[in-house]
Order: sequence, then structure tokens, then C-alpha cells
Amino acid sequence: MSPDSGWIGSVGGDSRAVDDMMARAFERARRHPFWRHLYRDGGHWRDAPVCQKSDLLAALDGFSPAGEDRGIYLVRSGGSAGGGPLIFPVDIAENHAQRQALAGHLLARGVFAPRSVVLNLFAYTGLYRTAAIVDDLLERCYATTLPMSAQSPYSDMRAAAALFQPTHLAGTPSVLTLFANWCEESGQPLPQIPQLLYAGELMRDSVRERLCRTFGIRQIWSLYGAAETGIWAVCDATATPGLFSILPRIVVEIASPDADGFGEIVVTNTWRERFPLFRYSQGDVGRIVIRDGERMLEVRGRRPRTFRFYEITHDDSGFAAVAEGCAAWQVVLDLGAGGCDRLGLHVVCDDPAILPVVAERLRRHMKQDEGGDTTYVRAVTVADLHIDPTTAKTATLVDRRR
Repeated sequence: MSPDSGWIGSVGGDSRAVDDMMARAFERARRHPFWRHLYRDGGHWRDAPVCQKSDLLAALDGFSPAGEDRGIYLVRSGGSAGGGPLIFPVDIAENHAQRQALAGHLLARGVFAPRSVVLNLFAYTGLYRTAAIVDDLLERCYATTLPMSAQSPYSDMRAAAALFQPTHLAGTPSVLTLFANWCEESGQPLPQIPQLLYAGELMRDSVRERLCRTFGIRQIWSLYGAAETGIWAVCDATATPGLFSILPRIVVEIASPDADGFGEIVVTNTWRERFPLFRYSQGDVGRIVIRDGERMLEVRGRRPRTFRFYEITHDDSGFAAVAEGCAAWQVVLDLGAGGCDRLGLHVVCDDPAILPVVAERLRRHMKQDEGGDTTYVRAVTVADLHIDPTTAKTATLVDRRR
């Protein structure tokens, strides 16, 4: 396996075909009302700037389905980075075409088969509907879905698994860890489930070991994408963890790669023509590698100052307001009881009476249930704050989850 430079399309090594795809996608973006302000002065797609989430938010300001001559599919980004949640429109037929291609990709890779039975514990809340997307993919693979979702009581999840004997368990690592805790603490272990599908978060080694032990998992798969781009890559996380096979008609570029080839993952989705998505930064860091003659994407994690917490992407921009009245602050992510994600706000303050106020602000900012233990506030000294060894500055975000 070796690093590759430049950009990658899923048309193999045919750079001319990739260039043609990108040229057509660029012209569509230049003509579209969303992107004229961003791309109108560019003469060639290679000179076009990378699109950030803030650009999408600005482009969609004032957009309404009521102004469209036919229906659209709306997807909600789970992230808060870039100024708030983002709801992106997609043409229904184009969305179905990408899903059908992805289903074929999953069948070819052996992720699902017509005899698969999947306990689906992804989320379905409001316009954030990963569970529904997975249900649709399973039906396109002729597989059986048990559509419980992350919001179901754990006892119902366990009852469905005991009744229908699923071949796959599906969900985010954080939700699956909570379910594993409930099964163990309640003394109601699940029947062995041989395969696991996860998405939305990185799978840490400690979580992988825990889930394999609790549920008897022998094979792990992962999906990759974003609300804005759709799902466009799949990983055999048992054989090649972190390496993703890319769906046709998706072009991936690595912006500003370092000496090892890692840089910002930038995606052009040529399935989406009605509402073009050209050179979109997903906020992740990765590189292109060649394995057995195939160009694949290696995902390392979020770019600095952003993180995932219970399925949602956050950045550090809102914590200054949360810690108002404190002299200094630092966000610390670690693992609590049972290996569950926990977020602490470490603050330096003169008046301890402010701590309950900051704790309530933090709970609301992270949208956590009242009385839960997923967030906390701790008073510390300046000497206790972590210093970034590279910059020698106090870090705003410290992730100790492993």
C-alpha cells in the first residue's frame, strides 16, 4: 500500500475521464444560482475554490421548496460547524440513482445479501434521518430491515433482536456502546450477531473490542459520506480498517496535503446535477492510497477544532459563550463509565458560584438531556490546561478518547 498524490475519481486511473467529469460539474456549478457568486470569475475547474459549509449556508439562505417546480429531497447536516445546521436540497430522481448505485456497490462488496437481516439503530429525528437512508439501502439490496432507530427503548431493541435473529447490527459507535451497556447492566445479553455496520463516527479500538465482545461481532463494515454529499464510500473495517472504496461518479481531492499525503477531503458529487455540489470540503482529513491496484480513501479523522459527539459534528466556536465569566476554558473529550463518550468543559474561574450556570449552558449547547452525565464542568487552574506540543498554546479542544 502506498500514498498517492493529487485527486482521485472512481474511474480508475483514467485522468482524462476525471478531468471531463470535473469540467462538466464546474460548468453546472457556475450556472446555478447557488454558486454563481463563488465560481463566476473562474476560467477552469482547477482554479475554482473549495466550497466550505459557510458557503453552503450562505447559498441556501432564503431557499424554499415552495419555489421549486417539482419536489425535492431534503437532508439535514448533523453538524454545527459553519454557523448552524444545514438543510440541503437534492433532486429525488438523482438521489434514488445514487442510492441504487450504492446498493449495487454494497452487494458487490459483500456488505449485505438478500438473506441479511439488519437491526437498524441509526437515528431518525426531524430532518436528520440516517435510519431511513439505511432502510432504503437495505431494501435496494433485497435485505430485511428491523427499523428500530436510536430512539427506541433498549428493551425493544433487544426484543426485536431476540425475535428476528439479525445477521447485522447497524448504528453509530456511541449509540451501540450505550446499547451494549444496557444489555450488560440489565443482565439481558443479545444473541450472537456476526456483522456490524457503523457510520457517522470513527470507531476507536476500545469501542471495537467492546462491541465485538458484547455482541459476538466477527465482521465490521463502515459507510462514509455526509448529508450534503450522500453516502459514497464503503470500508471493510475488519480487513482494511480506515480504507474506503469509492462509488462511481464521485471525485475526491486532497487539499493541501502534508508530507505523508494527508490533507482536507474535498468531494465533487457528479450524481447531483439539479443542485450541484462541487469541490465541497467535508471537514475531514485523509489521503489517497493505492492498495492492490485500487485507489482508495484513507480517513484519519476530523480536521482540527471540530469533533463528533453522539452522531453530531461540532466545532469549538460556541464554547466561549458557554464559558462566559470564566478567565479561560478548554473542551476535553474522554470516555466515561462503560466506555461512553463524555464532554467536559474545564474552566478557570474566581467565583465557584458560576459553575452551575456554565454547566446548564453547556448542557443546552450540546443538546443533552437534563440529568444526564454526558457533559460536565470542572474548575481547574491555568497549569491544569493542556498545552498543544506543536503550537505551545493552550488548546481549545483535547480529545482523549481512544
